[in-house]
Amino acid sequence: MTDNPCKTRQCVACSVENCVYHTLENTCAAGKISVGNSEARQSRDTCCDTFRTENEPQQFE
Repeated sequence: MTDNPCKTRQCVACSVENCVYHTLENTCAAGKISVGNSEARQSRDTCCDTFRTENEPQQFE
């Protein structure tokens, strides 16, 4: 878990506590965020491609 609070006005809320980018303030601390599923028709069809657990290789910074 990362303890870095958002440093801009454009914070991304996140409730996924097992992601390494999740902060104590329930925001995302990733340097770059990728949201996937180019075929999405509804918000539930999308997913955070930046998500990773501590055991997964790092994708973005």
